[in-house]
Formats: sequence, structure tokens, C-alpha cells
Amino acid sequence: MTTDPATLDAWRAALAEDPVAQDLLDLTGYGEEETPWRFDTVARNLAQVSHRLLVLGAGGGEYLEAYADVLPEDTVVTEADARSAAAARARLTPLGVEVIEVDTTTPGTSLPFAPERFDLVLARHADFDAEDVRRVLGPGGTFATQQSGGDDMHEIRTAFGVPEPRPDLSLELVERELTHAGLRVERSDAHRGRAVFTNMADLLRYLRRAPWLAPADLDVDRHREAIESLAARMEHGPLEVSVSRYWVLARAPEPPTSPFTDFSRLVHDVPDVPKV
Repeated sequence: MTTDPATLDAWRAALAEDPVAQDLLDLTGYGEEETPWRFDTVARNLAQVSHRLLVLGAGGGEYLEAYADVLPEDTVVTEADARSAAAARARLTPLGVEVIEVDTTTPGTSLPFAPERFDLVLARHADFDAEDVRRVLGPGGTFATQQSGGDDMHEIRTAFGVPEPRPDLSLELVERELTHAGLRVERSDAHRGRAVFTNMADLLRYLRRAPWLAPADLDVDRHREAIESLAARMEHGPLEVSVSRYWVLARAPEPPTSPFTDFSRLVHDVPDVPKV
């Protein structure tokens, strides 16, 4: 495939973008099948009845901003990327939401919160540690997450020769981790569908938001053969790739109830015994 200079420049411009936001609304050349569940609806409904909410992975705060009308007064979000954390503060601080930058690269690093600090924890395509989630959840607290499977969009990785970082990442694995941590899985589901890209520029913009799908040093000239190969496939119609999604809703144990009867309540409730 011979690519004209103008097209190559357009691809370079797409890769030169450095988006802070994680939403895909500006990618008109991208579409994805909806999952059977609506995680945004689940998160909104849970937030409405929550008093102490923790959201893992704020991104630029764009999706949480849409929940502004249902967020409890005590809402905290975390973000590992410094630029995204700054953008999230700009969006969410006026809403009364606290944004905390966390380190997810150091092994053994835990969430900087006291045990049983929250009654709801949400993780939408954000890394989490099941043991840590269990630690910060109060009795009867809820954890809800939506994630991508380890083989998500594997066609793109294959085109660039990038191995899957977590091929074992699946609904079954996460359910085991949550159960082992002491949480009770109440609802879950998995979905395999497809996504389509209609132009190479938007595929490159997508990869700027999902860099794990491509080489870390992705460059139009350095990886021209792979990029042109994907672009050539779009000349015959949209490029279809497989998507893998799953979601889980789990709860922390309720506080134990006493196995003993409290007879002290009967002191002032002595029944009348009929005389014989």
C-alpha cells in the first residue's frame, strides 16, 4: 500500500494528540456494540442510595461529572496519572468531590483510606485490588466494576505484534479474587461483541486513550507497515475487532447478629398468670 504524504501527516497529527479525557465522544469513526447491562445506570442507582462513595480511576472526571445530581456529599475519587488527576480536580472539585492522586505502580501500595471508610466503591475500567476494596468497604458495603477481558481487541494487538498483558483476565478470575477477599458476588455477566473503526485517524486517536493495545513507542513512520495494513483493511469496509467486557456486583458481609436472646426486654413485660 502506498500512502500519500497528506494522509501520513493526518495520521501523525492524530498520534500527536495527547488527550487527558478518556471518553470517546469525539471519535466519530468508532462504534461499539452495547453490553446487555448498562453499567452507568447501575452506578447511578447505587450512588443515589450511597452515603460514602469511592470511585477508583477518575480519568479526567468526565464520566463522573455526569453523575453530579446523585453523588453523595462524601464522594472521593482516585487517579494514578498526574495530568488526569489535575483535570479531574478542575471538573469535580466544584461539585464537592475530593480527588486523590494515588500510586498504582509500587507493589504493596494500598488505598490511602481507613478500614470500612466507604459503603460503595465503583471501578469503571480501572485497576483494583480485591483485598484493598474489601478493607475499605464497611459492613454490607457494595462494590461494582466493569472491565475489559484480557483478549479485548486482540486483532489490533496482533497487527502490531503486541502480546496480551493479562490473557488470564476474565470474569471468572475476578470473581475468584473477590470471593477470596471475603466479598459475596451477587450479580455478574460477560459479553463478547464487536467494535468498528471506519478511518485510521480515529483508530490512532483511540490508541492514544488505550495505549496498552499498541507498542509503547507507537509512531507512524516506525510502525508504518502495521498501520498501512490496518488502513488497507478499512478500504473494503469498517475494520471490525472483537470486544470483551464483564461486570460484577459484590457485597461485603453484613455485621453478625447475636445468637443470644436478649431477655432484658422481658423485665417490664411480665405476663399475667391466671389464678387457678
